[in-house]
Amino acid sequence: AEAIVQKMIQLDPSDSANYFVLAQIYEDAGELDQAEAMLVKAREAQPKEPAVYQRLAGYYQRQGDFPKLVEAVAQRAILEPSNPEAHQAIASYYWDEGYRNTRLNEAQRREYAQKGLEAVEKALQLNPDYVDAVAYKGLLLRNQAAIEKDAGRQQALIKEANALQEKA
Repeated sequence: AEAIVQKMIQLDPSDSANYFVLAQIYEDAGELDQAEAMLVKAREAQPKEPAVYQRLAGYYQRQGDFPKLVEAVAQRAILEPSNPEAHQAIASYYWDEGYRNTRLNEAQRREYAQKGLEAVEKALQLNPDYVDAVAYKGLLLRNQAAIEKDAGRQQALIKEANALQEKA
């Protein structure tokens, strides 16, 4: 399959889908450097294609490279400034990392919740009824509440998160 996809890339080097297929072949075979290289070539072939950055983000998430993941989804949002899903993707990755990564310290968790909230607010400005954004805003507020020291502020965050859960 690798040889066939390489031939397809030679025939049409601007088709990012062929790079995606080859990257997946390499990733499945454990050839991670080659997989990333194919995704980078896809980006070079189609630097204005949002799907390329979403694929890169997925790859970096699977590899546990959060800084590169965030860089990729942020680039996608730049390319699609009026797409609420592009901003929502940023928020979801920040929530996931802040919620699941137990190695983060409190300052990092606070920063990730804040950055996620900034991204989700952009999504909600574009579409106030975007259910995923409403739900993730609530989740991010719960992340904030979990690290909040002030009991009154913590309860206010939880109350707002509950209201968003009901809305979603």
